[in-house]
Amino acid sequence: MTNPDSFSSAIRYRDQLSEGRARLDTRFHAGLPSVQTSTALSDLYDQIVSKIFAQSLQQAETSGVNPRYLKRFALVAHGGYGRRDLSPYSDADLMLLTPRVATAAAAPVAGSLVRDLTDASMDVGFSVRTPAEALSLAWADPKIYSSLTESRLLCGSESTFGSFFERFRSGAKRRWKSLNKKVIQARMEERHRWGETIYLLRPNVKRSRGGLRDIQLVRWLGFATHGQTDLTQLHRLGALSSEDLQTLLRAHGFLLRLRHELHFRTKRSQDVLDRPTQMEIARDWGYYGRTGVLPVEDFMQDYFEHTRSVRYVSGFFDADHRAQSRAAMAVERMLSHRVEDRIRIGPTQVWVDSKNLDEFAASLPDVLRLMQLANENQRWIAHPTWQAIRQTMLERPPSPPDPTSVKAFLGLLSQPGRLAHLLRRLHELRIIEQLIPAMRRCRGLLQFNAYHKFTVDAHCIGAVEAATDFADQDSVMGRRYRRIKDKTLLHLALLIHDLGKGYDEDHSEVGFRIAGEVADAFELQPSQKETLQWLIHRHLLMTTVAFRHDLNDPDVVHGFAAEVGSVRRLELLLVHSVADLIAVGPDVLTDWKMNLIEDLYIRTRRYFETGNLPGENDPELDSHRDEIIDLVQASSDGDSAMELARDLPLSLLRHRSSEEIAGELIEVGKWLGEDKGCYCACLVAPEGNEVRYNVVVRQGERRIGTFARITSALYSCGLAIYRASIETVGEDLLWDSFWVSDPDYANDPPPNRIDQVCRVICEALDRPDTPIRTARKVWMTKDDSEPESVLLLPTKIVFDNDTFDHQTILSLFTYDRPGLLADVTTVLAAEDVSIQFAKIDTHLDQIADVFYITNAASEPILDGEYQARIRESMLEVLNRSPA
Repeated sequence: MTNPDSFSSAIRYRDQLSEGRARLDTRFHAGLPSVQTSTALSDLYDQIVSKIFAQSLQQAETSGVNPRYLKRFALVAHGGYGRRDLSPYSDADLMLLTPRVATAAAAPVAGSLVRDLTDASMDVGFSVRTPAEALSLAWADPKIYSSLTESRLLCGSESTFGSFFERFRSGAKRRWKSLNKKVIQARMEERHRWGETIYLLRPNVKRSRGGLRDIQLVRWLGFATHGQTDLTQLHRLGALSSEDLQTLLRAHGFLLRLRHELHFRTKRSQDVLDRPTQMEIARDWGYYGRTGVLPVEDFMQDYFEHTRSVRYVSGFFDADHRAQSRAAMAVERMLSHRVEDRIRIGPTQVWVDSKNLDEFAASLPDVLRLMQLANENQRWIAHPTWQAIRQTMLERPPSPPDPTSVKAFLGLLSQPGRLAHLLRRLHELRIIEQLIPAMRRCRGLLQFNAYHKFTVDAHCIGAVEAATDFADQDSVMGRRYRRIKDKTLLHLALLIHDLGKGYDEDHSEVGFRIAGEVADAFELQPSQKETLQWLIHRHLLMTTVAFRHDLNDPDVVHGFAAEVGSVRRLELLLVHSVADLIAVGPDVLTDWKMNLIEDLYIRTRRYFETGNLPGENDPELDSHRDEIIDLVQASSDGDSAMELARDLPLSLLRHRSSEEIAGELIEVGKWLGEDKGCYCACLVAPEGNEVRYNVVVRQGERRIGTFARITSALYSCGLAIYRASIETVGEDLLWDSFWVSDPDYANDPPPNRIDQVCRVICEALDRPDTPIRTARKVWMTKDDSEPESVLLLPTKIVFDNDTFDHQTILSLFTYDRPGLLADVTTVLAAEDVSIQFAKIDTHLDQIADVFYITNAASEPILDGEYQARIRESMLEVLNRSPA
């Protein structure tokens, strides 16, 4: 039964904790430094925990526990609480350390202690251990070991704690190799869960790479090797340089302040820095931004600068404290050979002789030449060599590159090897920005949207990595990449292709000028400069045409081929486009997008080689169509489908098996013979990762509103459309395809669900004058959408009458929301706009929809007032909050 006095005390302590946090909140926002805030929080916790522990001891003694045992208990704070590094709503790790003879007496003390701490609203991690148990668990579990390295006696027996901690310290030193290996592995696993790169746009300030945990990693490794966790003590022992110490202390202050801010704002333990909070903190911390850079981007550049520095220092400290086999190092040296006067290459590493290292490390041309050799031979740069280079290069004043350095840098770019890894190292040393000044501005620059997952500099280097990964792939893209003889311009273009971002002007236009400046500085040949500028200026050309235009139209392919001009440029643009998409973020390059790019590439290359445009003298496509016709003819129900097979457009023929197409044509043929209203069927991919609804309807005299009613019907069923296309088969059939996600059935809808959706679609088309039922509410989690305050990219509605004479291309770029496509197409129908062709693409929170449209008379929409009316109606619905 709960002691009334204990309950009363718990309420008092709860109030003390709440009032203490509130006071610290005020002091923190008035300017109290983050480290002092943590110290004050730890003092507050100490006061409450010590009083409750004293009460627990008193209650145990009153209940008959031997006082001699109670005096031998030690209450130990460990982890963040132990190092006095708390944030406002952090949990407190506590261990009741007890001699073996007093174990039984510990139970009542532990019970009342945990109960009263919980009643006081304190979140605690609690354990009862004998010294032997604590040591045994620490040697086996890296998480327990790392937490206990930060142990601090809170109250109780100094001798019990002192004896334990000396045994712990000496035991850790004896086991430093195995312990460091386990701690590093555990941190790698944690980074894998929370973010391998520092450039995440929604980072965890504690656990993501370069966060507070990596600073703690330095402390944990230092304890096993040097017996110390304090960073200043590690510096005095020679384990940390002065510069690295200051780097970690500055980053610790910034990140700890940020973590405090997140806790105080949410009144809970919160370590994820989401996009709305980034904007709020940037405003409250006084970030004003600058030309082309938003305040939130300025703030996040500071964040990335600190995490980059932490990742760098902790990475070197990590490498210094790994368990390395002396035998392996001896074999490396024994099997090495000299490649230049001062450089040796072994089976896995390349290094500089120690007697020449200081002079070598100060020479930028020599450093770049070493990296070129490492890349060509696919060797790692030995840690002592790289450590010397890093120290010297960070102290070296920036200077314009000399011709020798440029030559070595271009040599480095010429081979895939470990290129991306080496470029990241050069970027961290700020060497790339000396060679390419525009890179300096993009260091840690946000791309403030959900489509891009990384900063501009990380994305550019990631694009280089995506391309060089093709080198070892046994794939079509691998063969095409290897076919490019001189890859220097490709790699250089990928490295700088987005450096024009962050300006009011289109980034491709700015990039064109940057490419010219880089070409002049690197003294490229005129033809090389022209190719580099074209590749960057038009790096979005292939994806724009593939994703937004009808590739069955010969004019589209002809226009694209005229812009590209040669097979060589086509190959360069293809690899650049695919690598760029891969580097945007996970799952951006879908099979659908890759198929569209592949279609455009094949059709354009065929045009260069034969002069034939889509549909002209294509033996492979003709053979595929003939195979489909044979399968249809073999079916007893195939008579009505024969004409469909002959009229099937190219887009419906490619990337699908003959059997699948023939089966679908036979079913549509049956529908034609039955003279029913509309045809609807659901096709689920064999791997179950894609659901597509195909709707076929007779066009009749008017086709205006058909697409709108289908999208509205799908939305009314609670389905989200993330891709759609319209095709015309023959002269009278509209063949619409919709790729959807169903919140109720993931990617495997049961037959009754498919029947329900098809019934709603057919009712909407067969009864065009009846209203479609109200859309079902689709609940979204907090992570599914962002507040309007973070939707910074402007909505774009573009009318293009230059590409075609017979129709207008309407492009829409905006943020997605439930039912948006249904609303937009309904507006077009209301304005008497006929949709001839459409490509709908949704990624995360953004859409890029393209409609080929005409007016009711099947003419392009040229009238400015008519365009303005359509635009105004679309903006009205786009700006309207969803029901």
